[in-house]
Amino acid sequence: MRVKLYLFFTFLFTHPLVQAQVSVSFPPSRVVFQRNQSGNANVYITGICTGNQVHRIEARLKTRGGEPGSGVNWTTITTDLTNGVFSGFLTSTGGRFDLEVRGMNNGNQQIGSSVTIEKVGVGEVFLIVGHSNAAAAEGAVTGSTSDMVNSMNPNADPGLRNQYLQTGSPEHLPPLIPTHLCQNCGIAPMADQPWFWSKLGDLLVEALNVPILFYSAAFGGSNMGHFQKAAYDIPFDHGFIKYDIRMPYVNIRNTMSKYAPRTGLRAVLSAHGINDGDTDGPGFYSRSQQVVQKMRDEAGFQALPWLVATSCYNNGIKQGITDAQNQLINDDPYTFRGANLNAIGNEGRYDGLHFNEQGQSMAASLWRDAIVDPSENILANAQPFMASAPPLPPPPLPVTLVRFNGQKGINGFNELEWVTSSETSNDYFEIQKSSDAKTFTTVGNIAGAGDSKEMNTYRFTDESPYPITTYYRLNQVDYDGTATLSRIIVVRSDNVARESAVFPNPSQHIIEVATSDGSAVSGLRVMDLNGRELLRKQEGKELDVSELNRGEYIIEFNSGGELVRKKITKL
Repeated sequence: MRVKLYLFFTFLFTHPLVQAQVSVSFPPSRVVFQRNQSGNANVYITGICTGNQVHRIEARLKTRGGEPGSGVNWTTITTDLTNGVFSGFLTSTGGRFDLEVRGMNNGNQQIGSSVTIEKVGVGEVFLIVGHSNAAAAEGAVTGSTSDMVNSMNPNADPGLRNQYLQTGSPEHLPPLIPTHLCQNCGIAPMADQPWFWSKLGDLLVEALNVPILFYSAAFGGSNMGHFQKAAYDIPFDHGFIKYDIRMPYVNIRNTMSKYAPRTGLRAVLSAHGINDGDTDGPGFYSRSQQVVQKMRDEAGFQALPWLVATSCYNNGIKQGITDAQNQLINDDPYTFRGANLNAIGNEGRYDGLHFNEQGQSMAASLWRDAIVDPSENILANAQPFMASAPPLPPPPLPVTLVRFNGQKGINGFNELEWVTSSETSNDYFEIQKSSDAKTFTTVGNIAGAGDSKEMNTYRFTDESPYPITTYYRLNQVDYDGTATLSRIIVVRSDNVARESAVFPNPSQHIIEVATSDGSAVSGLRVMDLNGRELLRKQEGKELDVSELNRGEYIIEFNSGGELVRKKITKL
């Protein structure tokens, strides 16, 4: 077998699209940032920038047709691109926007393409706590009518959901990729139905004109005593509440450790009382006070607001519990009056306790009334737990590979070309090929540029390709022997129909679509097996799936005028 190796160096006249690429790691689409008491929030942005032509990162918030918000024009969010990663923020008032991010040079020119993240919100975020009347009971449920009501859906991955119920580990919760609160959607970490919260979301969107995000720690069959004991490691026995994994309180703990630091939280909506018949008013007061304090201690935020419902109706009101709920509201400056659920009589309950459809509608309206009540003025008086900047993404690899392509040459040979924008301690590249994309053999080596901040173009000719399909990848080796594999590309014979492939599959981080004829890829999106969209990228062949849970998904894209769907596995 004969191979030909070439190394070319290009400097000043490489097109900007090759020189740099900006990718956004955070925020995800549909996220909602909790606004402060003045109605503002920081929209945090992190990402990666490859190439050495970008000197600053700019971002803007574009308004969406028919949706609330005042846009933010192009603003420099950082000039610190150390190690090729960046972090910054825009400050915005309430609304929902498309976030656009781009790289700029010192000549005030945009370098490469901008990146758009759709449906980024500034609004209100709530955590639900309670028993079955807050989680779900019997009766029909509906999804929210407004597209601006969101949750993390634990039902999207039943296997992961089961693991969470067995372990209580936040690693088995859905990633921070919000979805519309649909009829079949749950509310992470715990609730598996929208219950009446979808209705409340619609009412709040109408009243406040901002997007809404719900979390739920509600657990059917629980009472405040179970939350208190689990929070303070006091064992208890129960037929289906697993104390050993600290259910049900672990759902509050996981919300505050996994989700709330990224989105913020206006308040807890608490609706316990009915199931606390094993204690009296002072006992319920003590239980509740301890749970509230534990949550505030763990969050490191003593002003974290709770809205406590007056809720203890079971074929009548238990006055002692109601008095305790009122005392909690009166004694704590950071606890506010929630919904008066005692106002829902037997006509709104199918068994004297649990809400029927009428009761669900009444509960949603009562919670709306409590949140927007001018006498309580929650939006001004409840100091929210605010989001903090997410950690920086990992830096780009020692060699920044901005392009790796292959094509069939006129002589039947396969011509490969790859371009790097920076190299650190790069000894050499191994060119590896395969007939099945699984077993690879090395067919040539080419020296690297060592340490370089310039654009380096490499070419390799394979004079003995496989008859039908040949897959290629690069194994980049540092001076110390550390090796890194590139993505896989595919080159097919001229007489074989065009085909697309997704690599690597299975994958943990970045997946890429390879088209045999080099066709552009657009409308790249990942869906669960029920067809719910989880990730989207309008242009480009690469997509970061790091935030997805382990399991199988469908990837869909347009290429060469065709709509292509393939199954992928996330490790």
